[in-house]
Amino acid sequence: MTTTFNPRPAPPSALVTWTQNTAIFAVCVNLFSTALANLGFALFLLLFLAICLSGQRRHLDTRNFPLAVAAAVGIYIGWQIVGLSYTEAPKAYAWQSVFSDRKIIYILPLALVFTDESPKRRFLVAFFIICVVGLLVSFALKAPFMRELIGAAASLKKVGSGAPLVAENVFRSHATQSMVFALCTFLALWFARQQKAWLWRAGLFVLALAFAANVALVTPGRSGYVVFLVLVVWWFAVWRGVKGVLLGALAALVIGLLAYNLSPTVHNRVKMGMTEARNFSEVPEETSLGRRMLMVQTSLGMIAERPLLGVGTGSFKQSFSAIAAEKYTGWRAIPFDDPHNQYLFVTVENGVIGLIAFLFMLAMIIKACLKSGTVYGKMAAGCMLAWCATSLFSGHFRTFPEGHLIAFIVGILMVSRVPDGQKTDGAA
Repeated sequence: MTTTFNPRPAPPSALVTWTQNTAIFAVCVNLFSTALANLGFALFLLLFLAICLSGQRRHLDTRNFPLAVAAAVGIYIGWQIVGLSYTEAPKAYAWQSVFSDRKIIYILPLALVFTDESPKRRFLVAFFIICVVGLLVSFALKAPFMRELIGAAASLKKVGSGAPLVAENVFRSHATQSMVFALCTFLALWFARQQKAWLWRAGLFVLALAFAANVALVTPGRSGYVVFLVLVVWWFAVWRGVKGVLLGALAALVIGLLAYNLSPTVHNRVKMGMTEARNFSEVPEETSLGRRMLMVQTSLGMIAERPLLGVGTGSFKQSFSAIAAEKYTGWRAIPFDDPHNQYLFVTVENGVIGLIAFLFMLAMIIKACLKSGTVYGKMAAGCMLAWCATSLFSGHFRTFPEGHLIAFIVGILMVSRVPDGQKTDGAA
């Protein structure tokens, strides 16, 4: 084992700073606009390419680049491409399935650009401010007179996303909004701990309570509940290590029970979900959890038939549709392209080998987040674990807003340049 010293990094050039700021812009507008997000993502890639092709590439921190993550991403995407050789889906559609996983690749250029602390903090501050604005709008829309005042904005929202601007859906969907507000509960607490002025600290604590209250009382996304509880456990784990996991699990249980019994929104959403899941085979109309239960049942049958390789990349919809048309009637026979479970989806299309590749990639990302030992890496790891949990009920690594959000959070926060003069382990 050898030790090395990282040289003092040169001040970033204007091109590097603009590249960082474009990435921050892209991930923030991703919360409410697909068009602006795509523009931001494209500009980020163009600016990053400009850095690589110019002398400014010396500002990229290649020393701390997560090679294991790059290899794991390559293996996962590579196996999906192998799955194209035996897919039954049209090639164009199958390639679109591979393209849907492009989000995770953003981690790699971001890790080269965001290794210093300053751009990480810029991102966290910008993201937090955007979410605070969304929080205030969400609460404002609960008041009837405010709904009238924001009527013009509501019309713009309908044009931009096809969905009305309501308290439960300021950001994309109630799932996106609840997950983001759950994250910001803990981000507000982190900011509060750093403040010396009691007024700022108190204000941030109030915002943390407001974000948590919105998740519990206003936004009905069950994904937000999962994110919140996972981050409770993670916060205790970071604080007390292995013992903290047990304390965190107990705290999450207590918080979950209190929310279930005290919040009508949480109580009704959870109870409704349980009812839908229990009666999915009998109800005449499609329900959210009923659809998920049907997809799980059918997906497990598809995996049993072709466990090793799966049905091929992009073939889920075609294979499911054939089974549904043969076995079911009514809403159960409707073709569907996603089982609302990331792990089942990967296993159905790419087999157990694909699932292993996917889990290996997630493990390498979390390991890289924890390698630096910084608070930013721990934040990224906590978010990854939360997404891993919600992806048991949705495909949050593939959906546009949530998939891009986690890729950018991880890419921006994962790698940290070791301060000048501090020793690092030279062994990979």
